[in-house]
Amino acid sequence: MTIQEVEEIFITEFQAVFDRFTIIEEDVLSLASSNKDYIYHPGVYVFFLNGKVIKVGRHLTNSRKRALEHIRDNTRNEGFEMGDLNRNIGVKILLFNLKDANDYHWAASVEMYLETKLDPVIKSKRLG
Repeated sequence: MTIQEVEEIFITEFQAVFDRFTIIEEDVLSLASSNKDYIYHPGVYVFFLNGKVIKVGRHLTNSRKRALEHIRDNTRNEGFEMGDLNRNIGVKILLFNLKDANDYHWAASVEMYLETKLDPVIKSKRLG
């Protein structure tokens, strides 16, 4: 799977509300210092490495903050540890963030849909 395919999956399903979102692509190593528009808004994050989706999640106020917490807290399963991601230059993150923070409810729908469609390495316990 490619990053473009992930974006296409999102756009195809959520085209009716696509204009409420912005898609932000960042290297994980530069995520904390990024100043892109809407980066601190509610949304869904998708960690991506070597053609695999590692983790899908959402935050209803600040998706960047929550994504970085997964690395800090070393979210893991029996086969993968996210704490190692901040040492790998190949890790990308996609943020599907809302332009208007009051539209935060859309983040939950997008997360549930992408979790199901993308089959991440580390599954969400909330949806499992």
